Amino acid sequence: MRMRNVLPVALLIAAGLLAGANTASAAGYPGFQCFKTTDRVEYCSDAKVKNHAVGAAWIKTCPADVVAHISKPYVLASRPSGAHSC
Repeated sequence: MRMRNVLPVALLIAAGLLAGANTASAAGYPGFQCFKTTDRVEYCSDAKVKNHAVGAAWIKTCPADVVAHISKPYVLASRPSGAHSC
């Protein structure tokens, strides 16, 4: 795959725009704001967030050592039972 094709996809993944099939809606909101760390530990908000700004604000409430290792933020329609809270 050429670099010019890989870079836009990588940026969309990093922005959480390619969240997958379990999104709450086409835009993902309202839904549970989640992310995985580089160690594949999943964190999700305790309540649904209504938009990106609220989801970003929730992520900022997490400990700095956790936020420093986020690999993939996304929004889910239902909160996984094994997800951690911040």
